[in-house]
Amino acid sequence: MSKFRLMAPFMVLLLVLAACSSGNEGEPGSSGGGDGGEQAEGDGEISVTSLWGGAEGEAFQAVLDAFEESTGIHAEYETVRDDYAGVLSTRAAGGTPPDVAIMPGIGFMQSFARDGLLIPMEDLGVAQADIEGLYAPGILDIGTVDGTLYAPMVKLNSKATVWYHPSSFDELGLEVPAPYDDMVALGDAYDGPAWACGCSDTWNLTDWFEMIYLRTNGVDAYMSLFTGETPFTDPTVTAAIDKMTEILNDDNLVGGVNGALGTAFVDAIGQTFAADNDAWLFYEGGFVGGIAIGQVNPDLVIGEDIGFFDFPTLDDGNTAITIGGDVIAAFTNDSDVAAFMEYMISPEAGTVWAEQGTIISPIIGVESSAYPNDLASQEAEQVANAEAAVFDGSDLLPSGSPDFGATLQTALSNPDGIGAALEDFQTGVQQAFTDAGG
Repeated sequence: MSKFRLMAPFMVLLLVLAACSSGNEGEPGSSGGGDGGEQAEGDGEISVTSLWGGAEGEAFQAVLDAFEESTGIHAEYETVRDDYAGVLSTRAAGGTPPDVAIMPGIGFMQSFARDGLLIPMEDLGVAQADIEGLYAPGILDIGTVDGTLYAPMVKLNSKATVWYHPSSFDELGLEVPAPYDDMVALGDAYDGPAWACGCSDTWNLTDWFEMIYLRTNGVDAYMSLFTGETPFTDPTVTAAIDKMTEILNDDNLVGGVNGALGTAFVDAIGQTFAADNDAWLFYEGGFVGGIAIGQVNPDLVIGEDIGFFDFPTLDDGNTAITIGGDVIAAFTNDSDVAAFMEYMISPEAGTVWAEQGTIISPIIGVESSAYPNDLASQEAEQVANAEAAVFDGSDLLPSGSPDFGATLQTALSNPDGIGAALEDFQTGVQQAFTDAGG
């Protein structure tokens, strides 16, 4: 499977990102408060932050170790699990940002760039024209702000993967569901609650909503919602929430709604795939497989104890998928950071990372043989064959937006209050779009 074919669906992303790209042009970033384009000599160490821990953090550490072996430069890695955007913003405003940050939120990356806090790739010695061949057309636009490339994409995952126990399906004579209603019916096939949800991590709920909204309403409506044209008070939003709660309810969830709202993402994977599991079904992105096998239960057998099926179709039968991805950006301009940024967009780094089984690499030159198991290969194939792929909606919202996942928590815990919660959210997100110039 060619890497270009894998990335072709991302052309759809350009429409999304173009709708988000308006705003006032900021000045180029500086080197730790320095004077822009001047590059300092490195001291052999850099600091790098992301929000990955556990198996995902270990997989990234393998990339950092390979970088050090190749260059002799040590990258000290820091995981920031809570309020990543807020922590980065505070540190940047205080003059103590990390040298490099990997960010899932395109909105807050754009804010950093426009505030003059990020270093353009060109100032780091990497011209966009020289690396365009490493990516399918349009991919570098994801990290481009006002015509300047700041943040190349370094990883992605499908978010159209529903995780299950193939052996349990075999024992119960169940078929992989094709339409969504068949997936809802799976809740009646088990003795006890079938589903786990890490609903205390609010992004788990936004991913549920985004896949349902996309599959129900299509790409154009999805883009309209997450770029500020359609309000979150629109009836299509409450209709998608109603579809969510056909599964996410007291009858289907381990511990009921209250239990799920108190369960973190990795703990929910444990509820599903630990040796003494309570659940048999779990929805989240392709990164679940690496966490389940690498962190929760290394005895899992792929194809027997763990597997995934494609998120089922809804009303119009479209097979578009949502994807999550992360971009990398520099706050410091020195020779060590420049070497690291160049390494991170190389096929060498992409291959090391792909071999860990927690990501799909966006970099051309990473062969399909680099993926270590059938789960990763199946995920890559799903992305390649999707009707369309659109970026995680919540990550497209501008910096300063309220947490949509918190609003969705209200939908589970207090359904009568969802109308007021959506009105409050719409007020906050509209202000964020206004502040961002959108």
